[in-house]
Amino acid sequence: MTASADGRIKIIIDTDIADDIDDAMALAFALGSPEFDILGVTVVYGDVTTRAKVTRKLLDAWGRSDVPVRVGYERPMGYDWQPTAVPQECSQRDAVADDPPLVDPSRTAPAFIADCVRRHPHQVHLLTLGAVTNVAAALCAEPDLASLIPEIRSAALGRHPCPPEGWGPGWNVRYDPIAAQCIARSDVPWTTTCGCGDNSVTQKQFQALKTSGRPADELLLDLVVLMNRHKFGFNPAIRSIEDVRAASVGDVAVLASFLIPQQFAFVGGRVEVAPDGQSRFTPDPQGPHRVPSATPLPGTYRDEILHRLMGKRL
Repeated sequence: MTASADGRIKIIIDTDIADDIDDAMALAFALGSPEFDILGVTVVYGDVTTRAKVTRKLLDAWGRSDVPVRVGYERPMGYDWQPTAVPQECSQRDAVADDPPLVDPSRTAPAFIADCVRRHPHQVHLLTLGAVTNVAAALCAEPDLASLIPEIRSAALGRHPCPPEGWGPGWNVRYDPIAAQCIARSDVPWTTTCGCGDNSVTQKQFQALKTSGRPADELLLDLVVLMNRHKFGFNPAIRSIEDVRAASVGDVAVLASFLIPQQFAFVGGRVEVAPDGQSRFTPDPQGPHRVPSATPLPGTYRDEILHRLMGKRL
């Protein structure tokens, strides 16, 4: 892990926010964690316009209008959707239905990533919470970036539990296997996590957020409700946060793994990605890739997640 002169970790978060709720939870976790210096947020997959608007709304609610948001790739490398990965409407689209589209007068997501890496060589950790298309595109366009990136850290594992010998690809790999192959073959240090273990927050945390009085917490709860109302077809019974039992925080593992690395017990090796997204991990202490050998995010960490979502220590 590489930190800047002030001790903070420079990161770019690449996300498919506005569908599952754990992306928004992870972004809020990062915003509430002083250990991170967020250089920008890039969005990927499907309705990137809505994803960018939800990102902007959440950043603004945190008072972080200074953080750039850049729109990335709608489709995977190879263009065609994988059979099980055709995008649906974003479940949280109603939260930004009346917001104007973001105007990005500068650069697209891959170019933004490349620019940040060149301005801060060997310092910018690229954190991917969705498909790795934007990062792979940056590497393909400018291959010499690979030597300037200290690490790509991704939510990419899909088997539970997740010791190295049981490692399997998650949706973020299977959605764009060509992009995952690019990352694996670039030899950039690539750390992958999974949201296995006790990976949800429940009514205890919801009620603490509800009573905080912070606009950012109110927005986060609205996104939780919208996801549960629309994700699996319209469910009119979901009217308020009291109607939701729990919300996934799986993607928070990507951020939390910097703060509690001992909980993840990463093992070095090499990942190979097949054309269909199936993957193989070969242990090797000298390999450029790492996967967790322990179940991350213990139940006791949920209160720590809450502290950071609220932007304060309780």
